[in-house]
This record gives sequence, structure tokens and C-alpha cells, in this order.
Amino acid sequence: MCIGELAGLHRRRVHLSQPIPTLQVVDVRYQAGSQFGSGFKPRPKSDASIREIPLAAQVVEAIWRRLPPGSDPAALLFTGPGGGPGRRGGPGVKKGTRTMLSRHNFRRTYHSALAKLANPATAGLRPTAARVLGTLRDHGPLTAEQLVVRLKTEGRTVGVATIDRALAELAAGGATAVDARTRRWTLLPGAQHPLLEAVDLHGAHDFRHTFSTWLEDAGIPARVIDELMGHQASGRSGRHQASAIGAHYRHTTPEMAARVLTAVEERLVVILATAEAALDQQPW
Repeated sequence: MCIGELAGLHRRRVHLSQPIPTLQVVDVRYQAGSQFGSGFKPRPKSDASIREIPLAAQVVEAIWRRLPPGSDPAALLFTGPGGGPGRRGGPGVKKGTRTMLSRHNFRRTYHSALAKLANPATAGLRPTAARVLGTLRDHGPLTAEQLVVRLKTEGRTVGVATIDRALAELAAGGATAVDARTRRWTLLPGAQHPLLEAVDLHGAHDFRHTFSTWLEDAGIPARVIDELMGHQASGRSGRHQASAIGAHYRHTTPEMAARVLTAVEERLVVILATAEAALDQQPW
């Protein structure tokens, strides 16, 4: 799912008790910046994006844990990091209330996980230091003043003094160094996980690349992959050659959905086992 589809997913669109558990992609959250604001749309950008996605057993288990309390069908399934009253929570919002998931806090969570892989010594960083680390990784050497500007574009207003403390924290952990002439801070090579040397990661959209690659490796037809991804059928030549009329007459059967789930579940078993082994090796 795209981040807008994930952030706009309501409880009424998740069906975990069916023979093949599914979720329906219909409602979408949009974030169009200060000019056009943000909110929810009753449908995605194309008809192809309105779809059902079968859920692997591991995903079903995780969603059960995330279901909001009560039975309000309009409750959002995934929420942000929480906030409380004022600017982050909104007027009249109780302290600790979960906020709406945004592409910014989802991206920060993703890059925080990458930072822990890139340099395990920085796993316990405070939030601002973690954000600075991710910004330096994404945008190259920057001065403290440039970091303030960059973080502001991502919705974080932070002063230079706070940035300086974060940079000092990173330097103490051996993650960054400053050029005395240009005053620009840069990342230092860390004990990078070998997985990061084999893949080129950019953002949370990488999950969609992974999903489609898993299915292709498992021999799932390209038409089915496109259907699950919400891609429009195309008549152009190439790897995903298809026709609109062909897509109309061909349907994904329960047997094909079961093949999709098997392919995803087999990969998730390996991933979860690897993650648990990595956690067992952490000093804490």
C-alpha cells in the first residue's frame, strides 16, 4: 500500500475473519502541503487502486494487535506517534491521544530503523539526533543552519542550539564529523549491516518494491501483481504488457490469492526469524 492508502485505512475496511483475510483499499489520506492542506478522500486516484489485498497470517496477527479499542468502523487502523494538546494533538485533544499517521512520521520511523542497521552504536539516540542522522544520510554534508532549514521543510521546527547538541551526541557516538573549514557535518562509516551493501534503500516506498519482487520471484503472474499493487493495466509493450479489456475478463481466484499468501508468508518467516536473532545480539 502507498502511504496515503495506509494512513487512510479505517477499521471497516479490514476483514480478518474471512476464509482469506483481506483489507480493502478505498479511503485515502492526502497531504498536499500548506497550499492545499490535508484530509481524507473517499477514493484513490484511479479505479485500479480500489482493490482487495489478501493478508498473510503474520500480518493478520499484527493487525489484531493494532485494532483500535471499541468497534467504531470509522476508527483509523494506523495512527501516528501521539502528541497531546496544542499544536501536535490539535485543539481540545487530550494529552496522549494518538495522532493521524503522516508520511513524515512514517518516513522518520523507517529511516530510524535504517540508522540502527547502518550503525548499531547509534541505536539509542534521542529523537532529534536520530532525525539529524537521517537528514545527513539523505541530503549529504550540511551545516547546523542548513539542518535547521531542512528539518523545517519536514515539519520540524528546531533551533540551532538543539541541532548543535544533537550533532555533539552523534559525534560522541562516532557517527559524524565536522569539516573545520566549511562547518559542514558529514556521516562517518559505521559498522554497516551487510544487507545495506546489497540493496539501495530510499524510503518507506521500498516496501512496495519488496512486495512486488517477492511475488515475481514466486512466479505470480504480472497481471495479479499489478492488481494487488493498484497499477493501471497498460497496452504498451514491456514486462507488464496487458490490455484493459483483458484485465476486465481475468480475475484473481481464491487459489491465486492463496499462492500470493504462501509466497509472502514464506518470506516473512525468514524476516521475523532474522529480526529476532538480531535483537538477541543487542547489548541491552
